[in-house]
Amino acid sequence: MNQENKICQNCHGEFIIEPDDFGFYEKMKVPAPEKCPQCRQQLRMLFRNFKTLYKRPSSKSGKMIISVYNLDALFPVYNISEWWGDGWDPMAYGIDIDFEEPFFIQLGKLFNTVPRVSIMNSQTENCEYSNQINQSKNCYLVFGGLDDEDCDYGHIVWNCRDSIDNLYLFKSESCYECIDCLGSAKLFYSQECESCVDSIGLFDCRSCLNCIGCVGQVSKSYCIFNKQVTKEEYRNFLLEHSLNDKTSIDYILKERDELRKKLPQRSFFGFRNSNVSGNHIYNAHNVHYSFDVKSGENSKFCFTLRKAVDSYDVSFTGESFECYQVLTMLNNSSRIIGSQQIVDSHNVYYSDHCYSCNDVFGCYGLRKKSYCILNKQYTKEEYVKLLQKLIEQMTKNKEWGNFFPKELSPFGYNEAIVNEYMPLSKVEALAQGFRWKDDIPGTKGQGTIERSKLPKNPEEYSEELIKEVLTCENCAKNYKLINREIIFYKKNKLSLPSQCFNCRHAFRVSKRNPRNLWNSKCDKCNNNILTSYKPEDQKIYRIYCEKCYQREIY
Repeated sequence: MNQENKICQNCHGEFIIEPDDFGFYEKMKVPAPEKCPQCRQQLRMLFRNFKTLYKRPSSKSGKMIISVYNLDALFPVYNISEWWGDGWDPMAYGIDIDFEEPFFIQLGKLFNTVPRVSIMNSQTENCEYSNQINQSKNCYLVFGGLDDEDCDYGHIVWNCRDSIDNLYLFKSESCYECIDCLGSAKLFYSQECESCVDSIGLFDCRSCLNCIGCVGQVSKSYCIFNKQVTKEEYRNFLLEHSLNDKTSIDYILKERDELRKKLPQRSFFGFRNSNVSGNHIYNAHNVHYSFDVKSGENSKFCFTLRKAVDSYDVSFTGESFECYQVLTMLNNSSRIIGSQQIVDSHNVYYSDHCYSCNDVFGCYGLRKKSYCILNKQYTKEEYVKLLQKLIEQMTKNKEWGNFFPKELSPFGYNEAIVNEYMPLSKVEALAQGFRWKDDIPGTKGQGTIERSKLPKNPEEYSEELIKEVLTCENCAKNYKLINREIIFYKKNKLSLPSQCFNCRHAFRVSKRNPRNLWNSKCDKCNNNILTSYKPEDQKIYRIYCEKCYQREIY
């Protein structure tokens, strides 16, 4: 089949469906999409609230809980132990199928009736203020975490220890203000680095030790701004540019960024790949238009996955096998369409928060169930007949093959993670038919101490600081410190943060390339390349294809 040019029914932009795409859609028995990849991704992320947290009473016990759902939610909200307990039965909320009514309308009725869990937090200890975190201990405001311990203020932090204020950090320890770094230790203010230790302000460095402000360095020690120095010169630089002085950090990062403009920049970050496109892809074959994928094959339009196999349009997921239009699949779930938060399950369609289930359609909150539709039990024979009839009905109504419609999301655009990756103003969001939440939690005017009166010398930091209410110099909202971070700043001789977590996080997000691709040419060989550097950034940096970059750097 030839490629097909289509016009997105949502944004009216042009997009292409390639011959291999048609093969995937045929295998999954879904029609080709009518919306472009960006609009499909936007819709999925609208259903995930990572870090907008509320204090509210449990709908079951009345006790105050931390929840991603505000008080205006139409459905009951239980705390974690209540939701997983035996005090309620998801099957009690089952409804009959009405073939005279669009399926998504029926699904909305079910989704707004069944109790929901306050936050996604499993197999954890002392992580009450974190969300979408698993198998972790002593973590505070970590969102999208796995196997972490003693970590605070992070987004997509996996297999890490004793680290604070990081974005996309993997298998690292004692890191601070790092973006897209892996396998590193005591690495501060760095981006796109691997296996670097005791270093500050690096960009795209590998296996470096005791380096400052370097770009594109490999297996170097005692380098400052890509120049070799003696140990004594290195120590003297740190004495003259103390890390607890903001002007020192600003100077290091400014010099590093100027150095980036003079040196070749790789068009793509990743390794051990063949035939891939996107950014931050590793150990993959035939994976395209995808971002932040740790391993995979024969997949496309995948965003933040540990493993993707034969899957399209997947976001924030552990492992995905033969999945399409899904959000957060875990524990080897397979053959899933149009669903979210599905764990250890197979043959699941248009369902949410289902665990260890097989062959369910349009269900919410089920555990260890099979042959259910809209939370109602059927025999296998009944299910098979109804399944085919439902697919025919949804195909006729142009529902089949799409993700949930935006009307089913319980979140405003600015509550959900979508506003970080694809930001819109309130006016823009409302114009596109999204909801907006005006009263996001936060306080102002309650500061107890001016920043000028905070201790400057890290030796003077004490747990007395946890009593103080600070004021963000950017948004003027109040924030507090926790004891573990004070110890971290003191141990590493760092300054106290001048901004709240949300503003610090937003700054880190702004430093990443967008999840989009643009055509360009290698500045070395002039071959065509796809890169996540925006056209305006391509005028600032010399972007090399991977082959030319490897020749230049290694």
